[in-house]
Amino acid sequence: MKQRNPKTDFADELGVGYMNLVVRRVGQLIASTGDGYMRECGITVPATSTAILSYIQLHDAAPLAQIAYSLGYTHQAVAKVVDMFEANGLVHVKVSDEDMRMRLVSLTRKGQREADLVKAAAERAARALTEVFDEIGVDLFQALRDFERALERRPLAGRLREKEQADVTPKRRPRQRRD
Repeated sequence: MKQRNPKTDFADELGVGYMNLVVRRVGQLIASTGDGYMRECGITVPATSTAILSYIQLHDAAPLAQIAYSLGYTHQAVAKVVDMFEANGLVHVKVSDEDMRMRLVSLTRKGQREADLVKAAAERAARALTEVFDEIGVDLFQALRDFERALERRPLAGRLREKEQADVTPKRRPRQRRD
């Protein structure tokens, strides 16, 4: 008899109300594979910071705040990664001539080489993930983007409160007539 995976069975048992559990697991599967694969490709930055490097590659002299906003990260998180990039010679950071509070981030030659490696790895990842999407019959990337937009339009917290209200609102029965 085939051995069952208790993690999968329990997630199925819990159901869609625990979707965050499955999304977290899938994220961990992708991230753990990504870290190892990136190292094999000669990429030195952590997989979790590659989106920042890619953003800088596509938007030269990007303001730190814009990077954070565009990726949905906190300013503090991006500043920490950019500081690490700068310490490793991957980026050059300068203060804007127009606004002394604004830090502009550009890739160095070394950073450009690293970003090119990341771009090539991301293109291979896209092909591999598309293969998985074809296998399961769902473009999961597009489905998750649509899901994200739906929650931005109408946040989950509001939806939960609506369901809670529906659960506690007493159902009124029509009055029976007395003759």
